[in-house]
Amino acid sequence: MKVSAGPDHRALAETLRQRVLEGPGETSPGLRQASAKRAAGGPATEAPFDELARQIGEAAHRVTDAQISGVLTATGSERATFEIIAAAALGAGLLRWEQAMKALDEATNASARN
Repeated sequence: MKVSAGPDHRALAETLRQRVLEGPGETSPGLRQASAKRAAGGPATEAPFDELARQIGEAAHRVTDAQISGVLTATGSERATFEIIAAAALGAGLLRWEQAMKALDEATNASARN
């Protein structure tokens, strides 16, 4: 019986990262990448994107209407605003996922040595 190793989650995560942060969109890839980095604890970016990305990274459930409105005013479109939100959420999510994968790898390696 042949057992499948399953999908390559790291490759899938990288594909997702590339499409969201480097793919075509209304916002520049640089702005999306900066928002993702900020949400993952990275350096501050320009206002009003900085406040929204930071909040998404720290506690997305506390994002305010004012933060969304500020980005909507700056971008001029709901689609562009969504791109910034999605990029920040991806940045925060990938950070947590990478931390979890590292912990799993360390646990696996530790049990293999014992």
